[in-house]
Amino acid sequence: MAHPVIWPRKNFFYPIGNTPPVCLTRHLAPEENADLLLLGCGDPRSILHTIHADLGSVDRKLDFTCCDAEPAIIARNILLLTLISDGEAPMAIWDLFYHFFLSDPRLGLLQAQCRKLIELSTDLESWIASKYGVIFRFCTEQSMVETRRHWILYLEMDKLPIARKDAIRKSFTDGMKATHSKYHYVATAIHAAGPLFLEVMDLGAEHFKEFWMTGVTMGKQAETISIPHLNPAFVYSRAGWRFNVHYGTDPILAFHLAPVLTSVKGSPTPPKVTTQDIVDFARIQFTMWCTSFKARVSNILSSKTVIRFFVGDALAFSQALHYCGQDNITETGVYTNPWGGTQVNFSNQDYAPNSLLRAPLAFDVIDTSNLTDHLGLLNLLISNIPLLRRKPSSVIHTNTLLRSDTNGPLRSDLMERTLANIPTFSLLLGIVPSPYLSHFMSQSNRHGILASSITPQHPEDIAWKFPCPSIPGTRHEKEDTMLNARLGWDAKELGQFLHMIYLNMFSDERKEGLQGLLSNPSIGGFRKQSNLHYLRGSFVAFLGLVKEQAETDWEQTMSHFVDLVGIDRSLLMGLNNYQDLCCHLYLRNLFAVDTLIPDYVETRRSASDRFHGWLTIPAVVCIVLKVPRQKIKVLEDIDPDVILTPMLQCESRGSNFHNLHPSIQPLFGDLEVSNIQGEPKVIIREDPMGWNGKSPLIVTFYMPSWILTYAPQSTWILLSVRSTPGVSAVLRRKLGFLLTVFETSLSDTNNVQVVRERPGNSGEIGRLCTIPSIVKQKTNKMKVSVQLDASGTKATSLTIRHDVTTAEARKSLSNKAAVTTAPVSDQALLVSFGNYKQLFINPLPIRGSQCKTRIARQSFYVEVVSPIRQNFEDPLDLSLNPFPISSGHQNLNLLNIHYITLDCLPALQLPMPPNKIQWLSVHLAMALSEREKALRERSVQKDRGTLVNLKESIAAMFVHYSGLQSSGKDRKNIFGLSNPGVGIYALIFINDLRLDLACHTVIADACVVPLTESIMPKIERALQQIHRHAMTEIFTLDDETVAWKMLLPALAERCRTWKHLSTCEYLVRGVPSMSEGFEESPLCSCGNAKNLGAFATKPEFRTFFPWATRIALSQLFAFPPQEEIGASVHADLAGSAESKSSHPQPSASTPASTQCAQCGGPGDPTLLSCSACKSTKYCSKTCQKTHWKVHKSQCLKGS
Repeated sequence: MAHPVIWPRKNFFYPIGNTPPVCLTRHLAPEENADLLLLGCGDPRSILHTIHADLGSVDRKLDFTCCDAEPAIIARNILLLTLISDGEAPMAIWDLFYHFFLSDPRLGLLQAQCRKLIELSTDLESWIASKYGVIFRFCTEQSMVETRRHWILYLEMDKLPIARKDAIRKSFTDGMKATHSKYHYVATAIHAAGPLFLEVMDLGAEHFKEFWMTGVTMGKQAETISIPHLNPAFVYSRAGWRFNVHYGTDPILAFHLAPVLTSVKGSPTPPKVTTQDIVDFARIQFTMWCTSFKARVSNILSSKTVIRFFVGDALAFSQALHYCGQDNITETGVYTNPWGGTQVNFSNQDYAPNSLLRAPLAFDVIDTSNLTDHLGLLNLLISNIPLLRRKPSSVIHTNTLLRSDTNGPLRSDLMERTLANIPTFSLLLGIVPSPYLSHFMSQSNRHGILASSITPQHPEDIAWKFPCPSIPGTRHEKEDTMLNARLGWDAKELGQFLHMIYLNMFSDERKEGLQGLLSNPSIGGFRKQSNLHYLRGSFVAFLGLVKEQAETDWEQTMSHFVDLVGIDRSLLMGLNNYQDLCCHLYLRNLFAVDTLIPDYVETRRSASDRFHGWLTIPAVVCIVLKVPRQKIKVLEDIDPDVILTPMLQCESRGSNFHNLHPSIQPLFGDLEVSNIQGEPKVIIREDPMGWNGKSPLIVTFYMPSWILTYAPQSTWILLSVRSTPGVSAVLRRKLGFLLTVFETSLSDTNNVQVVRERPGNSGEIGRLCTIPSIVKQKTNKMKVSVQLDASGTKATSLTIRHDVTTAEARKSLSNKAAVTTAPVSDQALLVSFGNYKQLFINPLPIRGSQCKTRIARQSFYVEVVSPIRQNFEDPLDLSLNPFPISSGHQNLNLLNIHYITLDCLPALQLPMPPNKIQWLSVHLAMALSEREKALRERSVQKDRGTLVNLKESIAAMFVHYSGLQSSGKDRKNIFGLSNPGVGIYALIFINDLRLDLACHTVIADACVVPLTESIMPKIERALQQIHRHAMTEIFTLDDETVAWKMLLPALAERCRTWKHLSTCEYLVRGVPSMSEGFEESPLCSCGNAKNLGAFATKPEFRTFFPWATRIALSQLFAFPPQEEIGASVHADLAGSAESKSSHPQPSASTPASTQCAQCGGPGDPTLLSCSACKSTKYCSKTCQKTHWKVHKSQCLKGS
């Protein structure tokens, strides 16, 4: 395992999700089949929501692979899903899944379903042949056995002696009382309400109290109801038969609560929302999910949905999947859990190479829940990048709920978790966090980060994607070039950079950090020291991924790195972990220090070492340590709530050395030792009773052989607890200053065995030596190299060299042809001379205007050096393609805007009273970063920048449509995007404002009609009518006009329910179109007049139907990772930001314009009105005359 092994007696049970669900297919085009890996899957709320809200048709294949370390989670999930597929009443299922206590009928339903599942799961073949086996699959037989064991326990609970049942019930009631009395105000429901988070604070806290008082979701009325039975599905978990439900559990947290807190269409709005209203709405959502799921799986034989289940550790599962795919094996040798000897042996029916329908081994979406908090970001990325299908649309989601630094400012924790400069880190791994590829996100996270000042949770969802150049105006076959390229690094520079990451990974060992904590103690500091995720083995696994990505002299890189580690003295335990680092480097076939080269051990041997009789001695051996049970009893006797989760490790000590070996595999059992050809052979007999048995603890780990050549009598092997500030305070009195659990001499042949490989895991070392194969190198004449800054801490530029090979191009170079270099996307440059045209595609966004081109006219190559764009935080430095759409594959794919199903989203009931809609003002304000808010205050529109003006235009439409400023009295729903030199170039008709629940934002469900020259004669009269009476003009300068032309195709793509035709214009000109003017529409015609929503029901707009396309318009949210969410957001929350909801009114020609329609100026000194229509304004007669050719078709005089 690449994670520290913890003492596992304290582990909470999370039977219900504590965050609202997401649509797992939100980054995939609707035509794409989806293979999804859910690690730490928890309850199935996101599966149900995805099936309900998925934009794809029922023909889209959805294959979910779910992993959770808690078998009770999987047992509960299958109970739930099979009950839904059987058509049981949703409210009956609700009670089984969300209530601590059950009535007689509900308990009878649970028992009947358990009985049915037990009968069908006698073995894996029987389950596969059952009516459930087509849709619900087990990845391993052991997963089925563990799950079935829980169903049996649920069924047998009713047969327990009355005293035993009373004791269990008492543990529950006592636990509920303790939670209720300890946590007086729990406001975590704010994360389930999105933009209405402030509205739910008190209600959420009240419901939390009610639930923990009663154990059911019946509100206060439950206090007077006696429900006879304890729900077995909440009783049993890895902790055994006792109360172990996490203290933050509350059923309403697993639902989207925003609609019940405001007015939505089709739902009555209570005068005052109560906790019962919230529960009722959650039940409605649950019922809708059940209905959608039942419909999706109703025809088992033709169902396109498969849900697979695995019980075990997430990191182990990912590693096993990789071995299965890379080596075509089902017996992977990977241990299922950090404790125990069970290994991941996949089902041959689904995972064998010759399976008819082989289960996915590469995935389009990998969701890691909030495992980052528990396993570490780098561990998750290392284990899952090899599993991610190499396409621009593929995504890994990493989520956090805990702040990494509770003492710091409110901001993103991403930089701290990556351990290095993020662009450089991304170059090493080949995958980039989405905030470093775009100026914005289409989902809102700022309310969640801000809310962490109120609750302990700090939700942050980061999408990690492969960078794609996405060249505007093309359907380019080379978009995936950088997905398959290796990057050149200077060997020593890379070694130094890796050493910096190494130091950051183990910063908890730094002297100054520990000294600072002692001199200035804090809860956050102690928590950080105790919540450690990385071992030297973790870092070596990271190196394995780097080696596959990097083109360098690897031997020199590692030699330099190891030298730096050897001389470093900044880590208190650096030298103690040095041998473990070298051991893992050797096991992974990444580097061998001198002490691990062949025959070195022979030069170090002593007369009494443990290798007598061995024909050959390997560089690394496995130690098998048997720890008598009474030695760990001291830990077992400590209350789990006191001991918590200390980390265990092994050590080797001698008179002049002390090494730590934390990569251990513990299990309960005993040893059978024999001697074959002079070497010991060890068989471990695992005790199936585990913690409940009396067997000794067997701990295995690898270490360098040469250490064991010292006299065995003076070499000691130990099991100990890793020292951290919190652990030391609890355990030193029990274990002594060194926290030793057990120690014995190397010469103790009863308790210490030395063998070549871990017993029972033949071939483990061979598998470890296999570096993850993630790159399929294509023949590529491009050579890309990375340059670091002077400090060696970040990459500053990328150099691409292309060898010119054709005779014609070489001749042009020799004849001194002029060479031009032009940026064509954020990652790509076009180099041209003569007839030679070559794209130079970089693996990260660059600053194209600052590139330098070197031309070798005699050696025939072109080299371009491009500065790396470190971030997108400067809104004035706009991306060349701010709304990229990948078009190099079979389907178009949005790259930075998520997909949604408009008709699944609740629509706001407008107008609303001002106090009921004020939350929208706060939400719109949160779209701007602090820097953007400063730019917005500039008086001249063009000085604010394209992105700020675009966001202001979007906000203006939301404000006018919602009636936010006019108390709902003068709402507008028709908007004309207008440019000074062109006039109105697009009409936007808003149908509704909808709550995008899963992404915590608001969507304008709208239709757009681009006003091209070809359609103007056909719509001129209708255009004049709406311009005269109903249209609000949104004034956009030239740069914003171009941005709208690029944005509109993305807004149409994100919600389309239609398919692109073979005659699609995008096939010819690419997307977005880079054509100038408005001779052609920026949108293809495939979506014209299709599924226009409410717009299609309005006869007054019939003239526009043939050219209308439905779009989903939403605000674009800044996500500057380094920016603190500052005072301005708090001012917005306090209602003091006088709404630049008034500010977002760039230019409304109805009712009155405040800017010149031609130049955008304020007037000289005042604005003049057009004498005919009286509505369009100009600062001077010159501007009016210039603008007449645009205005005449819209003006009364022109008609």
